[in-house]
Amino acid sequence: MFAFLACTGATYYWGWFNVWHSEQQSPAIGAEPLRIKLVALTKDIPAGAEIDSSNIDERYETVDHIALDAFSFASDCIGRKTKWALEKGHHLAKHDILPDLK
Repeated sequence: MFAFLACTGATYYWGWFNVWHSEQQSPAIGAEPLRIKLVALTKDIPAGAEIDSSNIDERYETVDHIALDAFSFASDCIGRKTKWALEKGHHLAKHDILPDLK
């Protein structure tokens, strides 16, 4: 019985140690910049203005951090209105536009 418990304990410790060691060696989530497709503004847009295809552009960018609700496709935001004034180069997100009341 003692041999069984000793072998089982040693096996669990060995498994735990290997998982812990590999976790410490792997990069942390969000530690390196991501290359992601985003919708960026090509010119300034005043508050309450409608977003059209001349105001926005889809592009791949490498960013350290980005809003969780950022748009990846321009078709998702064309025809919608902004909540507040947005500057050129801003990455468009759902919290920047008014809700669609259809």
